[in-house]
Amino acid sequence: MKHARTATILALVLAFVAMCVVLAAGAAAAWLTGDVRVFGLVGLPTAIVAALLVVYFDWREKLRRRMLDEPRNYQKAA
Repeated sequence: MKHARTATILALVLAFVAMCVVLAAGAAAAWLTGDVRVFGLVGLPTAIVAALLVVYFDWREKLRRRMLDEPRNYQKAA
């Protein structure tokens, strides 16, 4: 029976550590991808609705100012 040399043990340990690092990186990537998906499903529609509300209220304010600035051409009842 052969005894494992130090170099063989070191190579096996390094291979095991490398596999653990790759698995951890893959798990982190999947975790981040899940967060990006949640951001896409929740954050982006919320931002779109907020932007549309800002545009709507800006348009409403401009319309209100335009209507208040117009001269009133009506006669008073006698």
